[in-house]
Amino acid sequence: MVENISKEDVFEKLFNAYNYGNLGLFIGAGFSKALTDEALGWFALIKEVCNVTQLKMPEEEELIGLSMPELATLLCKQLAEKNYKNDYSEAKNKFKEEICLLANWLPKEEKIVSCRKQFDQIEPSWLVTTNYDLVLEAILTGKSKSLGPTDYLSAPRGIIPIYHLHGVRNDPESIIIAQEDYVPLFRPTEYRQSKLAMTIRESTTLVLGYGLGDVNVLSAVDWSKNVYTKGDGYPSEIIQALWSKTPRELPYRDETGNLIIEIDSIDEFLENLSSYIKNARKLYDKKLEELEAIVEDLNKKEEEKIQEFISNQEFRLQLLKMLPQFEYHMISPYIEFLLVCINKVWIKAREDNGFLSYDEYINILLDILVQYDYHKMPPRLFQIMAEGLNRVLQYIGEYAGDKSKGKAHEATKTWFKKKKRVFLMIQKFSL
Repeated sequence: MVENISKEDVFEKLFNAYNYGNLGLFIGAGFSKALTDEALGWFALIKEVCNVTQLKMPEEEELIGLSMPELATLLCKQLAEKNYKNDYSEAKNKFKEEICLLANWLPKEEKIVSCRKQFDQIEPSWLVTTNYDLVLEAILTGKSKSLGPTDYLSAPRGIIPIYHLHGVRNDPESIIIAQEDYVPLFRPTEYRQSKLAMTIRESTTLVLGYGLGDVNVLSAVDWSKNVYTKGDGYPSEIIQALWSKTPRELPYRDETGNLIIEIDSIDEFLENLSSYIKNARKLYDKKLEELEAIVEDLNKKEEEKIQEFISNQEFRLQLLKMLPQFEYHMISPYIEFLLVCINKVWIKAREDNGFLSYDEYINILLDILVQYDYHKMPPRLFQIMAEGLNRVLQYIGEYAGDKSKGKAHEATKTWFKKKKRVFLMIQKFSL
């Protein structure tokens, strides 16, 4: 079945990750090219090193089937034979030094200013890049920490870690370019490989200026989808902003399930994304203001609100619908308010001729049990539900029309009418 996806859907997914705090950006050479005039892609960079060191570049037919690491290894061997008495290690070090010297491009001031504003709005939790250059550091001066392949993906509070997966130009030894540089990346306990896979799995990852073609990146993506498979209630997606001369109108999923949105300008895409996040944040903040008023009412535990909660199912359901979206803001005052309400109902139920209050009591519990995914239910709320059911079910008859003395007849009818929905919801959330 083809999934109908709009650009609005893509931006909403990115906003949800921004709002959750797990939006990350995977940056490739296309990003540096968009922000500078002289940035080179991987092949062009190797070719330029070949020119500088006066090496013979293989002919076109010799390049067929040759990967970039294999090409770099071939040229390093040629350099060793030519200038370093077959000392491959020395030649490769020289090759890496030349790469660092060449990868010294930086954005112009106007690009830095505009892109910094966009990043300030997007607020990525982390940046991972295959680029050797320091373009991202130039944009995020004072707001980022540059990390090399041997560093841990960690940064101080409020600082964005920029993890250079293949090395960084101010440390030639960190550069990963030749075939044998890649081999250690696939060791079973290799930090970079497992960390990249877990980071992608735990985040919504926006891929920008990168074609997802590098074998260790593809491997990490595969791990994130097929090894680390247990889902959680957080936004997790791989979204690729794929450059195209003639971009498709609608986003789509590729054969691996990644969400693709085609673009013809990285600048324009980032501007649109930052504007969307800014506007969506305003709407979310407005909802939070409304929520704060509701929370304040719950905290006051005023008699009018208590009676409305007890007698008005629509009001109870409105609060329940808000809980998943604002759980961390609302769950604690909601539980405290709930306790006041059900305890008040229970006291009334235990009075003489208070049998109708058992029905009010069980209706409140069943509303929560039907609406709330019990897998995600906070332990305190689960405890209240369990204790509440244990408290009231002893007054429920054995069948719907049970009129036995000492049983709450209306509550019995409610239980047998609604309990199937409770079991169905538990079954649904268990799938």
